[in-house]
Amino acid sequence: MSGTDAGPNDRIRREALERVSDGIVALDEGFRYTYVNHRAEQILGCDEEAVLGECMWDVFPETRGTATEENLRAAATSGEQRSFERYNAALELWFDVRVYPDDSGLTVHFTDVTERKVYERELRASTRKLTALVESTSEAIYIKDRDGRYQFVNEAAADVFGHDPETVVGRTDEGLFDPESAAEIRELDDRIVEGDERDSRETVRYIDGVEHVFLDDKYPYHDEDGDVVGVMGISRDITDRKRRSRRLEALTEEYEAIFETAGDAIFLVDVEPGRGDGVGGAEAEEADYEFRFQRLNPSHEDTTGLTTDAVRGKTPREVLGEDLGAEVEANYHRCAETREPITYDEELELPEGRFVWETNLAPVVVDGRVARIVGIARDVTERVEQERELRRKNDRLDEFASVISHDLRNPLNVAQGRAAMLDRHCGGEALEHLEPTLEALDRMEAIVEDTLTLARQGETVGETDRIPLRALASQCWDLVETADATLDVESGVAIEGDRERLRHVFENLFRNAVEHGGPDVTVRVGRTDDGTVFVEDDGPGIDQADRGRVFEPGHTSVDGGTGFGLTIVRRIAQAHDWTVAVGDGPDGGARFELDGVDAPAG
Repeated sequence: MSGTDAGPNDRIRREALERVSDGIVALDEGFRYTYVNHRAEQILGCDEEAVLGECMWDVFPETRGTATEENLRAAATSGEQRSFERYNAALELWFDVRVYPDDSGLTVHFTDVTERKVYERELRASTRKLTALVESTSEAIYIKDRDGRYQFVNEAAADVFGHDPETVVGRTDEGLFDPESAAEIRELDDRIVEGDERDSRETVRYIDGVEHVFLDDKYPYHDEDGDVVGVMGISRDITDRKRRSRRLEALTEEYEAIFETAGDAIFLVDVEPGRGDGVGGAEAEEADYEFRFQRLNPSHEDTTGLTTDAVRGKTPREVLGEDLGAEVEANYHRCAETREPITYDEELELPEGRFVWETNLAPVVVDGRVARIVGIARDVTERVEQERELRRKNDRLDEFASVISHDLRNPLNVAQGRAAMLDRHCGGEALEHLEPTLEALDRMEAIVEDTLTLARQGETVGETDRIPLRALASQCWDLVETADATLDVESGVAIEGDRERLRHVFENLFRNAVEHGGPDVTVRVGRTDDGTVFVEDDGPGIDQADRGRVFEPGHTSVDGGTGFGLTIVRRIAQAHDWTVAVGDGPDGGARFELDGVDAPAG
C-alpha cells in the first residue's frame, strides 16, 4: 500500500482503514512509512504527512534493539506473519502487534490491549489470592462432577483422607468413605444437582474406621452457561469441637454433682458494678464492686444453717452483719481486684455456731470482667484446735528439753568427770566395777542426746537449700566411728532439705549400718531413676519380722544402743514430707529408702 490513491478501490480501502479501531501502518522494504491511518496517528502521537517516507528507526529510535525491531526484521526476511505483544513505556500502553509481509513491504496492525492486560494482571492477582486462601484454609474445599468424581480438592480436603490432592482427584466417595457414608453422600449430591439448591448440615462419617464429625455446606456447581455440572462443597471437621462439647457437658454434670454432694461448703457470689454514689474514704474503694450471694450447696446449708433462699440476692453485710460482712466483702474485693484465686482462714459466727474456715475464692471472668466468685470453704475448726493443742504440747516439750539439757545433763557431766578421775587412780577390783559404770554413763549421755534431738528437731524443718549429696554424706561419715567401713556415694546428685536436720538422718543411718554390718561393711548412697534416695549396706540385713518395728522409739538389737536413731530418721523425714522405708539391698544387706525427696540428678 502506498500513500497515493491509485483508483476507486484504493480510496474505498483507505476509507475503511481510517474507520477501524486498530492502528495500521505500512512500511516499505527499507522500513520507511508509506501509510499511517488515523488511529495510528492517535496512538503514536504523530502526523502521517510528517512521517511518510521516513525510516521507522529514525522516527522512533527507542524501538531499536527491542522485540519490535526483532519481529519486524524477522517478518521481512522470512515473509511469514508475526504477532507479539509490546509495552510502550512512553505511552504506558500495551499493544497486540500483528505483522503481515507482502511484496511492497510490511503492513503492521497494532491494537491497544492495555485494558485487557490490566484485567489479566488483576485476574492473576485475584487468582493467586484465591488459591492462597483455598490452600491455606483449614476447611476442606472440593468440587465434584455429576458422576461424583472429585475434580478439585485443596490440601485440607486431601488431609482428611490422609492423601495428597493429586491422589484424590478422579476418585469417588466409594473409595474414600465406608459404604454407608458413601451412599448417603451420593444421595445428597444427586438431590443438590437435580434441585439446584444448597444444603447445610452436620454429618458423622467414618474414614478408615475412625469417626469424624463434619459441618458441611454444599452448593450446585455451574459452568459458564449456568448449567449444573457438579457439586462444590466446604467441610469443617468439628470432631474435636464436638468432643470438647461432649466433655464440657459431662463436666457440667459432674460439677453440678460435685456442687450438690461435696462435703465442703461451696457458695457462688455474683459480682456487680459498684454503686458509684460519690462516697469518699475507705468506702469509696469498696464501691467498685457489689457482692450478692447467688447459691449455697447443701453442705454449706447443713453446716451453717443458712439457705440459698434466705441469702440469694443479699450482700454479705445483709446476711452476716455490718462488721463481719465488711471483712468478708474485703476478701471478695481482693479476689475481684487481683483476678487471682486467694486462700485465707476466717472465723465466722453463724446460726449453727462459731466456725474456723479455710476459704478458697476463685474469680470467674466473663467478657473481660469478674462476673462471679466461686468459694469453697472447709471447716478446719478441729484442725485449728489441734494446732493450738500441739503448740501447747510443744511448749511443754521445750520445757522438758530444757530440764533434760540443764537439770539432767549437768549432773551427768559431773558423774562422768568424777568417774573418769576414779578410772585414772583406781585399780584392781574397783576398776572392774568402774568400767560398767562408765559405759552406763556413756549410754545415759547418748540417750539424753537422742532425746533432745527428738524433742527439738524431730518434727520441724528450718530453712532448706540444695545440698550436694556426696559432700553431705562425706561430712556425716567423718563424724561417725566407722572403723574399716567403706563409703561409696553417687556423684552429681543434690538434695533439697534442712542441712542440720539431714546431718542427723545420714549420721544415724551410717551408725546403724556400721553397728549392724560390722567394722568392714560397705555403705552405698545414691539415687534411683524415680528420684528416691537410698542408703544401703552389704551387712546381714534386717529380718523381715523386725522391719515393722525398727522405727519405733527404743527398739534396738545392738547392746548399748539407744533405740532412738531410726526414730529420729523417720521423724526428720516426715518433717520434710518424705517417707522412709527399709528393705533388702542388692548384696543382701539393709536398704533404707527416702521417698518424696527433691533430689535431681546433674
